[in-house]
Amino acid sequence: MSKQDRRKTDPMESWSEANAEGGRRHIGPLFLATILGVGVGLLAAPRPGSDTRRVLRKRIAALGENLGEELEELEERSRPARRAVRKRAEELRRKGKEKWESAIEEHEDFDEDLDDEEDEHGGHGVLGTFLTLGAGVAAAYLLTSERAAPARDRVREAAATVRDEAESRWDRFQRRRGNGQPTTESGTRIDPADSAPQAS
Repeated sequence: MSKQDRRKTDPMESWSEANAEGGRRHIGPLFLATILGVGVGLLAAPRPGSDTRRVLRKRIAALGENLGEELEELEERSRPARRAVRKRAEELRRKGKEKWESAIEEHEDFDEDLDDEEDEHGGHGVLGTFLTLGAGVAAAYLLTSERAAPARDRVREAAATVRDEAESRWDRFQRRRGNGQPTTESGTRIDPADSAPQAS
C-alpha cells in the first residue's frame, strides 16, 4: 500500500497532518487574541488598578519563587545526566586522542619506511627526482627529435656492434667449454673415457 493510498484511508494520518499544518497557521492569531484578551480583561477588571497591580505582583512573585524551585529541582535531576554526558565526552576525547596519536605514529613510521626505501634504492630526494626527470626528457628528445636522428643512428650502430661482439664471444666461450664434446643439461662435459666400456 503506497503512502498516498494510506493517507486516503488512515483517518489518524490525515488528522495529525491537518493539526500540524493548522497549528502552524493559527499560532500568530492565537497569540494576538491572547494579548487582546488580557488587555480587555485588565480594562474591565472588577478591582481598582492599584489592587489589580498588587495582586499581579504577588502572583508574579509566587511564580518567580515556583520557577526558582523548579529550576533547582531540574538542576538536581539533571546532575546525573550531566555527569554521564561529561564522562562520555571525556571518554570520547580520550579515544579520539589515542586514535590521533596512533595515526601520527603510523604516519611517522610510514615516512621513515619511505625514507629507508629511498635510501635502499639510491633515491636522493629532490635531486634524484630532477635527475630522473632530466634523463626522461633527454631520452624522449633522443627518440623523437629529427635533430637527434644522427645520434640515434650512432646509438643503434653501437648497440648492434655490442650485440654482435657479445654473440661472437658467447659462441667462442661455448666452443672452448665444450671442445666439441657432449655436455649434460647442467653444462658439465661428459668424458667419453669414463662412459665407454673398458676392454680387458
